[in-house]
Amino acid sequence: MLFLSSCSIFTVVKKHPAGVPFVFETRIKVEDAVSKEEKSRLEAGLNEQLDDSIRSRRVDKVLWAVIKDPPKLDTSQISKSIQSMHYYLNAQGYFQDSIGYLTSVKKVEDQLRGTIQFYVWPRQATKIDSLAYVLQNDSLQKVTDENLENAFVKKGALFAQAPISAEMDRLVELYRNNGYLRFSRGLLFGLWDTLDVSLLEPTLDPLEQAAQLERLKNRRLNPTADLEIRTRPIEDSAAIRKYYVGNFVVYPNSSDTSGSNRKETLLNNITVVQTRNTFKPKIFPQNIYLKKGDPYDQRRYIRTLNRFNNIGSWRMVDIAQLPRDNQDTVDFAIRLLPAKKYNFTTNVEGSFSQSVLSGNFVGLGFSLGLQNRNFARAANLMSTNVNYLIELGQLTAGDIIQTQQFSATNTISYPRFIFPGMQGFKNNFRGNFRSLFTLSAASTERRYLFNLTSLSSAWGYEFGWRGRDYSSNNRTFNLSIKIPNIEYSYLIRRDSLDRMIARNPSIKNLFSDGLITSSIMKFIMPWGNIAGHSTNVIRANFEESGLLTGMIRNSFLDQHLYRFVKLDVEYAKLYQWAKTALVLRGFAGAGYELESTANPEKRAQMPFFKQYYSGGPNSMRAWQLRRLGPGSTIKSFEGEYSFPDRFGDMQLEANIEYRMPLFKMGGIPINGAVFTDIGNVWLLKKDAGLPDEIFKLGRLGTDLAVGSGAGVRVDLGFFVIRLDYAYKVKDPSPAPESLSYRNRFFAYPFIKGSQLQIGIGYPFIF
Repeated sequence: MLFLSSCSIFTVVKKHPAGVPFVFETRIKVEDAVSKEEKSRLEAGLNEQLDDSIRSRRVDKVLWAVIKDPPKLDTSQISKSIQSMHYYLNAQGYFQDSIGYLTSVKKVEDQLRGTIQFYVWPRQATKIDSLAYVLQNDSLQKVTDENLENAFVKKGALFAQAPISAEMDRLVELYRNNGYLRFSRGLLFGLWDTLDVSLLEPTLDPLEQAAQLERLKNRRLNPTADLEIRTRPIEDSAAIRKYYVGNFVVYPNSSDTSGSNRKETLLNNITVVQTRNTFKPKIFPQNIYLKKGDPYDQRRYIRTLNRFNNIGSWRMVDIAQLPRDNQDTVDFAIRLLPAKKYNFTTNVEGSFSQSVLSGNFVGLGFSLGLQNRNFARAANLMSTNVNYLIELGQLTAGDIIQTQQFSATNTISYPRFIFPGMQGFKNNFRGNFRSLFTLSAASTERRYLFNLTSLSSAWGYEFGWRGRDYSSNNRTFNLSIKIPNIEYSYLIRRDSLDRMIARNPSIKNLFSDGLITSSIMKFIMPWGNIAGHSTNVIRANFEESGLLTGMIRNSFLDQHLYRFVKLDVEYAKLYQWAKTALVLRGFAGAGYELESTANPEKRAQMPFFKQYYSGGPNSMRAWQLRRLGPGSTIKSFEGEYSFPDRFGDMQLEANIEYRMPLFKMGGIPINGAVFTDIGNVWLLKKDAGLPDEIFKLGRLGTDLAVGSGAGVRVDLGFFVIRLDYAYKVKDPSPAPESLSYRNRFFAYPFIKGSQLQIGIGYPFIF
């Protein structure tokens, strides 16, 4: 299926010219390239130079391709494309290129399909032999010489337009970062020489003539160029004047520029002007990174601009730079247009899983959210969210509602780093940061099993910054820290759970109330390549509980406190082509309850609300939610000795999914996918469960579950409805009545081993 989806079996041509050849296909082949990578790069770039008159637009479907309204084959139009190709190759440093072409016509029924085949010989690329910077200003020359290690162009590099242009952009940015506010790209130009003057000097010496001929031969085989980057004659001295930061005027509401009620507040050389006192003046100095008297720095100007944009209290930000006439000082006017103060949101999510034997499970989620973008008049963002989740199913006759959860969360986001003595961090950190206070409560009712009430509070920080990797695209980094995170869970066991525990003593320690005093760190880094065909995301989460508070001994902490460490890492990669995509994902996580936990009933394993589970529409799709593992255990899902929910202290999972377009219905794209999921959950400690539930490296191949299937996605633009049908290829933990299928590949009858999942959005990260 992967092969058929990526290769067009045949091509359908619509509305072709009758009786005359038309352009069916245009191909470009680069000969004698220095490497396969360079060949692929040049062919992709040359293809973009083709004129529309010799290009047929091909649209790939699942098993075929469509060409509509192809142009007539007119060889007189080919020269335009050849000229564009020459320009492109010159810009890449190839000045000795040669381009040829052949045309052919093939008759298919009533069609005369024409093919144009280009052959390109780029020959040897010209390289930079020497590079010099000749600037009219001594200060500019000094700044340039001190930053040569960051140059995009160096001796031996290709004499190509892109890096030379990037180098000039770097110089302009460098000068503006060092105070030269008005320096522009138009003041720079490149002067180059590709001719060795000594080769033109006449000589009568035969030995010297022979040496000249040898140098000329080497120059043809290895062409070089000498490059100088210079400044043009300066007509306005302000263009190379070094500026220093002056005064600031801030208009929190850009309409408050006049009026009898206008009030001006001066704080640290920053004047705040407003009429309605909507924002507290003291919040502005801490978000401005330019300091009076310092040399102008464009980086700090952009950081200030981005800072106000990222706060969220304003929907438009403008910072005007106002150089003083005939002076070396620049003032700033910051005009802000407030965003709507309140924002109300609603959301509905759902998932559906179906098993022929176990019945249907439907999960529905409803949420309401209210945002205040200027809480306490300090540009703080306060978000209040109320959620209701319900799981409907049928475990025994008459049971409909299996799980209900009600939760409420209130978060206040402060657009500043609130920590004593950290002003230096604020000035030097080049990304965005905010402080967070969160308070939440939740109540979960699991029918016949338990009621869990949870209260939590956390103080933390979020950081976001951008790194630059010139071998790929910019990488962004996001880090969130919660110090401390306090959670208390109060569990009420129902009769069914008490009976399960009586018959399964190993799960007694799993379901208990408790206290968590933890520190949590989450890290996310997405990045992609220059061509834009692939995107990567890595996520990491670390949590520790009780490492410090566990040293405090009293009866309450000894009875309730969990002491554990938990770490998980997730990596996903998306390959995106014109119509199809491939997603790869891997997840590994483990949590360990420390032996120093005072209460022996909490020492065997992690609290179940911190454990991992598998199955459902976003995990192992051939299993229902919480119905896989741990390990290769055999336990009944129904009856007196049953235990329907499966948890583990460790989880491993890998997924691969190939996506393709199918058709459109009423303009709505209907896409397809084929996928395979591999993974399971395990317990870690020997006394936490049965031997088959404990992770052992030697049993990894036996314990891993494998599911495969296909799905349909209805892309509505703002969200995706997903229907996946999966089959248990290998099941390590079936119900007792299916013991004969345990760990056998493709053992289940198709209907018995299948699972239908309905979800909202794509699974995993992408």
